Amino acid sequence: MSKLYAFLFVCLPLSSPAWAAAPDSQQVRPLTLQEAVQMAFANSPDVLLAKVHTAQAGEAVQEARSLNRPHATVGTGLAYNNGFPLSIEGAAPSLVEFGVSQSIFSKKNNNLIREAEESRKASEMGTDSARNELAARVAQAYYGLHQARKTDALWSERLTALEKEQQVVEDLLQMGRTRPLDLMLARTAVTGARQQLLAAQEQERLAAIELRQLTNLPDGTEIQTTEPVIDGQSVEAPPDVLFQQAVEVQPEILQAQTTLHAREFHLEATKGEKYPEVAVVSEYSLFSRTNNYQNYFQTFTRNNFLIGLSLQYPIFNGFRTRAREGQSRQEVEAARLQLERLKSNLRLSIERNVSALKLARGALEVARQEVVAARESMQVDETLLEAGRIDFKGLQAARSHVADKQIAALDAEKTVFQCKIDILRATGTISQALAR
Repeated sequence: MSKLYAFLFVCLPLSSPAWAAAPDSQQVRPLTLQEAVQMAFANSPDVLLAKVHTAQAGEAVQEARSLNRPHATVGTGLAYNNGFPLSIEGAAPSLVEFGVSQSIFSKKNNNLIREAEESRKASEMGTDSARNELAARVAQAYYGLHQARKTDALWSERLTALEKEQQVVEDLLQMGRTRPLDLMLARTAVTGARQQLLAAQEQERLAAIELRQLTNLPDGTEIQTTEPVIDGQSVEAPPDVLFQQAVEVQPEILQAQTTLHAREFHLEATKGEKYPEVAVVSEYSLFSRTNNYQNYFQTFTRNNFLIGLSLQYPIFNGFRTRAREGQSRQEVEAARLQLERLKSNLRLSIERNVSALKLARGALEVARQEVVAARESMQVDETLLEAGRIDFKGLQAARSHVADKQIAALDAEKTVFQCKIDILRATGTISQALAR
């Protein structure tokens, strides 16, 4: 094999556009990683479902606030009685009844409202958490598709080279200048390369399907990817700085904090059952003469109203308040322990991810240097082959070594990218880092 062909093989760009040969009937959609994340946010059922839960929590807040708002009822207590005027559910029979009540003081109601507001905030954090998980899925699918195309191009070129080498071995065998075992080895290498190419093609196909589903692109759309880039400032800070940033924005931490506050307000609401409740009440009734009130009362009027204060002070309820207060106190303690556990796990996760990124970058640098060294070694072997100092088998081994190092470099790049994703996910900043 000529030196020109070998040079073209080893210098093949890892990012060769495999989509360039797409049929005219297939729609090609150029897409960056940031655009893919934004499209996923707009169409993801998970994010929309989280927003629905947030809206439900908002309605729960309105329901809780109604405890301190005026309550008005209108109805009728129409009835007929004979003899002494009787009542219906404690109210005199009337044609029309209208009642209004307004709470003035209720420690229980005030804390129930605060609890509902904190629960709504916790639900909003759930939406942010769903966005972060979605951004991570999109990033992994996008990078998987991009890397699979690199691997596809690499193995396609390698397969072509091995097939030519197999043809050379077959010609040498016919001339009696090599062994049948060499032909068997050449065919085995070709078969292995075809299997690796098939694996890369299947990985590319599955990644494309997943990315189209996440971004809601039509089936059959050929996605044209670019080299995915992650803002270095988001992952380059020291672990302590990353932890402090994460505590302020990480959705799971914020959700645990708001849940703790909600439990504390619920405890205060339970304690509020021991305090009096004061409300303004008013009632109006239109009586009917058919009830014979005029026969039993010297002065009869059809229009009757009442206005006053309702003061209720609990005295004894069978220790129910004390038991509920104890349960609420345990719920507060459980929420506090959960928050501390999340913070501890977060700090450890950040430390591990930062350490893994350092190691992955070192491994990537080694892999790239090994590719350069393998190429230079192959060029030396090509020169030795032309001089007759090594056989064709030695050059074939050198070329296989270069291909293996290129695959290893791709795997090292993937590891570095995954470590960055893990850091962004742990700190809760992945949706902001990838959507801008």
